[in-house]
Amino acid sequence: MRKFSLAAALFAAVMILALPLAAQEGAAARKAVDKKAEEAVKPEIVLVNIEPFSYAAVEMTGSYAQHADAFMKLYSAVGQQGLPMSEAPFGIYWNSPEDTPEEELKWEIGMPLPAGKEVAAPIVMKKWEYTTVVQKDFEGAIDSEDMRGVYYAMFEWMEKNGYELAGPMLERFVNTPYPNEKGEMIGKVQIILPVQKKQK
Repeated sequence: MRKFSLAAALFAAVMILALPLAAQEGAAARKAVDKKAEEAVKPEIVLVNIEPFSYAAVEMTGSYAQHADAFMKLYSAVGQQGLPMSEAPFGIYWNSPEDTPEEELKWEIGMPLPAGKEVAAPIVMKKWEYTTVVQKDFEGAIDSEDMRGVYYAMFEWMEKNGYELAGPMLERFVNTPYPNEKGEMIGKVQIILPVQKKQK
């Protein structure tokens, strides 16, 4: 179930985050989200317990090339419905192109929201129920060999410590990615993998 980020997906995130959600108010909100997310960065592979949380999501099926459309739908709906943008957005990936035909890929783009908030199409309210996770933060070129190496290291850590994947992979965009002089998208991504002890 490994899933590696796509540079095009994060380019879409950059473009959409650059749009005025509410002009100056939107810019201030994005800065606050980036600052709060960066303060939570963990540089090593760590096993942590997290609280379940509710989130608004755009559910997607098929190619990851649709990330631009998914981000647009999410941010447009959040703005139009007057929902708070107080947390960093993320992608949740239920399967992987390594073992799933492209047309059957299931994934979503989401943003945490307080429980009880009412939402309308094209977004739905969902809940993240996975409380035991392995977490690692990556900073550098997105969809690079270095980032793939982080995933490999996390799966190796799980194998060594007797854990297995127990749910979808989550990639939290800690800051807004930006292109470097080579055209690579540079950013901070928090990779979160739900785990459970292997059954003997």
